[in-house]
Amino acid sequence: QEIIKEWGTKGSGPGEFNVPHCLAFDSKGRLFACDRANNRIQIFDQDGKFLDQWAQFSRPSGIFIDKHDMIYVVDSESNANHPGWKRGMRIGSAKDGTVMAFIPDPQQNPQGTSAAEGVAVDSKGTVYGAEVGPKDLKKYVQK
Repeated sequence: QEIIKEWGTKGSGPGEFNVPHCLAFDSKGRLFACDRANNRIQIFDQDGKFLDQWAQFSRPSGIFIDKHDMIYVVDSESNANHPGWKRGMRIGSAKDGTVMAFIPDPQQNPQGTSAAEGVAVDSKGTVYGAEVGPKDLKKYVQK
């Protein structure tokens, strides 16, 4: 394998990272990069040009974008590492960044990392969360 391109340095400015944690592409080919310790998602084109940053999804540990540009962002560390925010999964639009739903961390008052760090969604809209701390997999279905 050959490295074709790289970008970013350590920091908190646009295009800089502090604990990059996950990646996903939307239907337009934009790259969504979870910049966990900076409590944001950064959005780039495929050449590395910075396009935008979103903080409304909290402290992102995992991300999934479906074919309809619904974005699923899991946050396994808020409260202790991002005061005032709740751990869980935020679901919204990758088109405009609107957050439409929240699935809370199933543990109340967790110690350490909890909630999902990995997320996937099947064609029926069933959401799967991979929990590193509890070493568990949760399945969420719509009622």
